[in-house]
Amino acid sequence: MERVVFVTELFNSDRDFSEDVIKQQNMVVAQHNDLITKAKYDLTTNEIKVMDYIISKIKPDDEEFDVVDSSLYEISKVLGLKRSGRTYNQLTNTLRNLRQKEVIIYNEETETATVTGWLKEFDVSRTGQVQAEISLKLAPYLLALKTKGHYTQHVLKDTIQLDSKYSIRLYKLMREADKRRGKSTPVVNHTPEKLAVLMSAPKSYNSWGRLNDKVIKPAINEINLKIEDMDLELRTKKRGRKVVEIEIHNTFYPIRRNKSANDVPMTNWLEI
Repeated sequence: MERVVFVTELFNSDRDFSEDVIKQQNMVVAQHNDLITKAKYDLTTNEIKVMDYIISKIKPDDEEFDVVDSSLYEISKVLGLKRSGRTYNQLTNTLRNLRQKEVIIYNEETETATVTGWLKEFDVSRTGQVQAEISLKLAPYLLALKTKGHYTQHVLKDTIQLDSKYSIRLYKLMREADKRRGKSTPVVNHTPEKLAVLMSAPKSYNSWGRLNDKVIKPAINEINLKIEDMDLELRTKKRGRKVVEIEIHNTFYPIRRNKSANDVPMTNWLEI
């Protein structure tokens, strides 16, 4: 793929907007559960983060996708990347990959598979201004979630701080599993083969030992270190010596509290 090279004009329009960055990092990323549990895609860590950033720009009452207006500087600041021409070139190529890389979502009711890219198109100006449009095929999975239900939400800053794509994929699976909003222990339960697909693990990690050592265990360790309300615990079920089922429990929940303590109110993203 040909690299897009930018010159020093990019830095002339840069400005410091620390408060805006913090506000954006605390925005919510909301997705239909099928985009988490049924979609097949293989994005890098930064590609997932940039797409999460773009999705966080969607408002709860949006009925159609608006053009996302941003800049390479804003994206790099929100994602905590070093400000440099190299970073800007990498972000531009990340946007190109999000337009070209496939995401496949299978609909069991209609028995059809939707195949699309993440972005419909985008423009980058010589000064680094970005205008991006999300693929229209993703509308059922990102718009009007209040009426559809079956959605998962998380704060953008959570996925920003994770360094591995496997950690991010597992984090989203754990958020989706928390259907009772912390009132019971969320559990992700799959066969090793199914979990490998959901976490986009390479086919070379086809043995349980390799999958656990290279993907699952490092992801659990990073999540436990960085995510405040996750304390993941791995459990396996065997048939003979073969691991046939994986359970990952978020033992942070349910929180044991004194009955007289006041419950902390939950914020419903869809009512903001």
